[in-house]
Amino acid sequence: MDGEILIARLEAAGYIRADSPEEAALMVINTCGFIEEAKKESLGALLEARAAYPDAKILLAGCLAQRYAADFSVSLPEADGIFGNGDLSLVDQAAAATLAGKRPVLTPVPVEELSVEREPVFSFPGSAYVKISEGCSNRCAFCAIPLIRGPLRNRPIPAILEEIRGLLGRGVFEINLVGQDLGASDLPALLDGISALPGDFWLRLLYTHPDHFPLGILPRIRSDHRLLPYFDLPFQSGSDPILHAMNRLGTAGDNVRLVEQIRCALAGGRPPAFRTTFLCGFPGETDGDAEATVGFLRAIRPHWSGCFTYSREEGTPAAKIRGQVPKKTAQNRVRRLGEVQGQITGDVLAGYIGCRETVLVEEVFSAADVGGADSSGGGSYAIGRAWFQAPEVDGAVILRYDEDDKASREAMVSGARVSARITGVSGVDLPAVYIGAAG
Repeated sequence: MDGEILIARLEAAGYIRADSPEEAALMVINTCGFIEEAKKESLGALLEARAAYPDAKILLAGCLAQRYAADFSVSLPEADGIFGNGDLSLVDQAAAATLAGKRPVLTPVPVEELSVEREPVFSFPGSAYVKISEGCSNRCAFCAIPLIRGPLRNRPIPAILEEIRGLLGRGVFEINLVGQDLGASDLPALLDGISALPGDFWLRLLYTHPDHFPLGILPRIRSDHRLLPYFDLPFQSGSDPILHAMNRLGTAGDNVRLVEQIRCALAGGRPPAFRTTFLCGFPGETDGDAEATVGFLRAIRPHWSGCFTYSREEGTPAAKIRGQVPKKTAQNRVRRLGEVQGQITGDVLAGYIGCRETVLVEEVFSAADVGGADSSGGGSYAIGRAWFQAPEVDGAVILRYDEDDKASREAMVSGARVSARITGVSGVDLPAVYIGAAG
């Protein structure tokens, strides 16, 4: 999302996007500084780029640049410029100074990001992310986001609607709303505005803090089929002592009841899909706390969950808590949750076998691409997603179609919508056969 805004800002300033690194006068590396692994990956990308293109001008941008600009200005000569994420509209200034050899270090004060005409170049065709807020004021004890991106700033609803309208007008079908916490915005009013937009589309909500989930959105989701009943609720733990230490307000029981409320409110329609996240190895977490989280996972039975080990981040309250959990112990707890989630996901996905679903096609493979015709009946394959599968993080639909059939072949285009019948479950994915164009 930020990367697309950076590209749009630079193009508006007269820069032309290069087709390859060899052709570029300037390389912009957009980084993440949320957890230790992301920091290592971001710095690795910079060092690899410097080694591969020793004469290139490289601008280090994003969260990591914002958080450690003062240190990097001294310790990271591989970067020719450093540009934080506080005000992306200033990227052209950072780019010009970098190209001029001035080695700028710009970390603007966080501001509300203005609407910008952009192409969703980092999404699959037909899909785009729309940011409705920036920063976060929840102050979870483990989280460095407020240190990096500042306090919550909501974008004006008219600006969000303008951006969505523009994306739909350019053929985007799936809109994924993102922010550090969607529930901290006036989400019911925003959904009212989105429901007033014409046309057919998918609208998915990603990442809503469960402590202040806006129950008022449920009637709106029930009444408009375009507003997907997909709920990304990062519960983080199923242990009350750990939730309290994390500076979470709700209890595990509150969170179970929230899931039940959502299911009850949407009963009779499409059963809602849930995704959640768990943080394993938070300081002070005992074996009993970990087992409580396993029990919580079994109680809520989400379609999907992500499990991560705790990363000790300087400047956060959790970094000072005694009783840091050994990394190996945390990793074992991640594996345990992953095994339980795998069983739940298999059971939940089995309920879709035989169902007819609209699939948004992402990639298409011919028979030649996959080594010839399929032994179970021939054909070629496409990868896509149904409504209960968010991009990049959930499973996919593996769609078989007949490449020799002209209608089937023409329908299989990245970004197209097709109708498919689910035929089985393969891990987190769903094999399916093409039926026809989506109605």
